[in-house]
Amino acid sequence: MFTITVLILAVFLLFRLGILLVQKYHDARGAGRSFKRMLKSGALDAQVYEEAVWSEVEHFGKKRLRAKISREQQRIIRAAKTQMRDDFLDDIQPGFYQYIIIFLIASILGLVLEMVWMFVMFGIVESRVGLVWGPFSPLYGFGAVLLTMLLWKLRKKPWWVIFVVSAVTGGLLEQGTGWCMEYFMHAESWSYLHLPDHISQWVAWRFLAIWGCIGIAWCKVIMPELIYRIGEPTTTRQMTVVTLLTVFVAADIAMTLMCFYRAGKRQEGVPPGNPFEVYVDTHYNDEFMADTFENMTFTGPQR
Repeated sequence: MFTITVLILAVFLLFRLGILLVQKYHDARGAGRSFKRMLKSGALDAQVYEEAVWSEVEHFGKKRLRAKISREQQRIIRAAKTQMRDDFLDDIQPGFYQYIIIFLIASILGLVLEMVWMFVMFGIVESRVGLVWGPFSPLYGFGAVLLTMLLWKLRKKPWWVIFVVSAVTGGLLEQGTGWCMEYFMHAESWSYLHLPDHISQWVAWRFLAIWGCIGIAWCKVIMPELIYRIGEPTTTRQMTVVTLLTVFVAADIAMTLMCFYRAGKRQEGVPPGNPFEVYVDTHYNDEFMADTFENMTFTGPQR
């Protein structure tokens, strides 16, 4: 799990680096959508083109003028962009719209990276999904949302505050998830009992430290940019799509819990008690559960 979490962090950081490089290129040319928005809104004025060097370039058979902005003007552009971004982040309070998008991004990215990691390291293609419907690994999604909720108002605090909060959050998330999986779903996805610094079956000191470092990177570098890029819904269509996705994910989670519940009851020899449980046992039987959740070990009911 932690290897994949670090990989997710690396992907987000690479994405952030890519954005910075593109922005730097646009700033040097006086181009890009954000640059044009700032000109239109008055955050920048036409004086930004002072001392610019103009050249004629050919693009797809069409000739046009391209500016090369002076370094001083580039600094002004970057300062204006930073101020616009900071003003937006100071005014916004992440909510349902932002959280569901973050959940989906982290859940899908975590699943993809986990499957790629298994193939590269061990040469096997293994299902790593966490829900019965769709390509989601919800632990990563919940982790990203939880960190965002807890760290949003702490993003300007000292690094050690963010480190401690993130470490505690990560430890509680792992402990709670591992315990619930074992005692309610009769399944085990990971264990740290073989590590000398384990605190419990699902928590170890080394990983608390990693959670702390992840929290710092998420809070200081990734989260603000991600929230800024997601923005706020501006159309009814956006809210409708996100609402439908939320309903689907909620139904997916509920169905997954029911499937694990019945898997545990079947191991106890308890027959289905209603038509819905009959449906679950028929369509989501032990073979389906074993094939879908290949990385989990079904431990049987706890005595």
